[in-house]
Amino acid sequence: MVRLFSHFQSSVGKKMVIALTGLCLVVFVVVHMLGNLQLFEGPHALNRYAAFLRDMPIVLWMVRIGLLSIAVFHIGLAVQLSIQNRRARPVEYTIHRYRQASIASRTMMISGMTLLVFLGFHLLHLTAGVIDPVFSDRVDAEGHRDVYGKVVHAFQNPFMVIIYLAGQVGLGLHLSHAISSSVQTMGFEHAGLSRLLKALGPVIGLIVILGNGAIILAVFLRIVH
Repeated sequence: MVRLFSHFQSSVGKKMVIALTGLCLVVFVVVHMLGNLQLFEGPHALNRYAAFLRDMPIVLWMVRIGLLSIAVFHIGLAVQLSIQNRRARPVEYTIHRYRQASIASRTMMISGMTLLVFLGFHLLHLTAGVIDPVFSDRVDAEGHRDVYGKVVHAFQNPFMVIIYLAGQVGLGLHLSHAISSSVQTMGFEHAGLSRLLKALGPVIGLIVILGNGAIILAVFLRIVH
C-alpha cells in the first residue's frame, strides 16, 4: 500500500492520475454534448431529458460530486506537476524549438485555466441561473423546467455567443492534445494503430467544437427558435 502511494506521488504516477481523470472528464463532455444536441428535436425532447436527470436527485448529486472530485484531482495534480517541471528547469531556454509540439500541446496550461474560468461562468449562467435569471423558474406545457427556452434566450445574445464559442475553441484545443497524451500515458500504444491513436484527440476535439458550436449558432441564426 505504501509502495503504491509512493508510486502515485512520483511524476509518472501523477501523470497516470492526470490521464485517467482526464479521460473520465472527456467521457462526460461527450455525453453532455450528446444530451444537449436534443435541442434540435424541439423543446419537448430537451425538457424531458433535463427532467429525467432531475428526477434522480441522488444519482445526479453523486455524479456531480464525483465529477467535482475528479476535476479537483486533475487540475491540482496538473498544476503541481507543472510547478515541479519549472523548478527542475529554472532557467528558460534561449531558443524554443517546436518541431513536434502542436499549438494544443504548447498551450495546455493556458487552455486548462481558461476552461476553468469558462466552466465557472457556464455553471453560474445556465445551470444556477445567477448571471441571467430569466427562464430560471419558467416551466413548459408539461410542467417541466423550460431548459429549451433558457438556452434559446441565452444564445440570442451576441455577447453570450462570443463567450461560449471561445469556450468551445479552448475546450477543443485542450481535448486535442489531452486525449492523445492520456492514451499514450495509460500505455495504450500499438505500432499499427499509432496514427489512429495520435489522431484520436484532434478528432474528438473537433467533434466537440462542431457539436456544441452547432447548438450555439443554430439558436443565434434563428434556425432553432
